[in-house]
Amino acid sequence: MELNAHKLEIQKQWDKDPCGASTATDKIPETLEFYQAVREHRYKVYAPWFDSVVHFEEWRDKDILEIGVGLGSDHFRFAQGGNRMTALDLSQEHLRQTTRHLKLEGLSTTPIYGDAEQMPFEDESFDLVYAFGVLHHTPNTEAAIREIYRVLRPEGTAIIGLYHRYSYFMLWVLIWKGLILGGLWRKGWRQLLSEIEYRRDLDSAMPLVKVYSRRQAKTLFSQFSRVEVTRCHVSLGRFQDLSPVPRSVIERILGWCGWYLMIKADKKFS
Repeated sequence: MELNAHKLEIQKQWDKDPCGASTATDKIPETLEFYQAVREHRYKVYAPWFDSVVHFEEWRDKDILEIGVGLGSDHFRFAQGGNRMTALDLSQEHLRQTTRHLKLEGLSTTPIYGDAEQMPFEDESFDLVYAFGVLHHTPNTEAAIREIYRVLRPEGTAIIGLYHRYSYFMLWVLIWKGLILGGLWRKGWRQLLSEIEYRRDLDSAMPLVKVYSRRQAKTLFSQFSRVEVTRCHVSLGRFQDLSPVPRSVIERILGWCGWYLMIKADKKFS
């Protein structure tokens, strides 16, 4: 598998800085307690809206593919339902960590090193394809979604999370980093977006970052029979801890400008 520059940056970023690892630095890495702490932060602090949008518990005894697995938190949640899990990732470290995570919990997955734009699976192999915060990093997102459609069974479902163009976070990036700090003139829009993922303390890579409107998201999934797009994830950073308003209320009122577009799309029955 030959990788272009953007995909090599993806590997460099997440092989060196596995997604979610920085949320459990007080635990011994790769222990059960470490993975449990990562999950607790993910679902209680970072994104308490997850369960109400993804509905992990509704998936039982299915063939599920997750693209871009991180440390395996969502993979674990799906695996709990007795589903037959497959993990696809360009990061060997993500695959290794996810396999270990599930093994410590008495579960298993099939790890596959591969590219979402050219998936090594037969047609109609899965009931669900899931990818959260992943496909806005691959150069040809359209090709990845065509591949998702191909590997889904008739009436199968795709649940995909993409970055939202018209979000509070993007407004902050544009006004503060782009205009006030002059990033738009010094670096350009593409690098400014890439720095969303950059971690200076690790001398990380700068993977490709793309953002989408609801209309663009629906266009991406136009070959599917039914497409629902939910906007969510309002993060107020350090001010959130000071807010007397519960996060659930903030999400309900302000979620329409959240950082994620969660797309649920069903494949047509052939």
